[in-house]
Amino acid sequence: MAERTTHPYSIDVRPCWRVPNRYVCSILEKGTPRRHGPQSYATFDEARRAAQERLRQLVFEWQLMGPKAP
Repeated sequence: MAERTTHPYSIDVRPCWRVPNRYVCSILEKGTPRRHGPQSYATFDEARRAAQERLRQLVFEWQLMGPKAP
């Protein structure tokens, strides 16, 4: 049986430093920024949902390719 591993991605949502009262999100791979969207969002939850959607796509692709060797 193949060993199950956890995907290497995480979500970072934070206040936008350029525009007050807006939020930005990014996807991290093993703690290193992988993708950062130029779009800002009106609420934390809106930014989190956008990041989660992109995360689902990345995890799906990661599962198809299998984990990379260290």
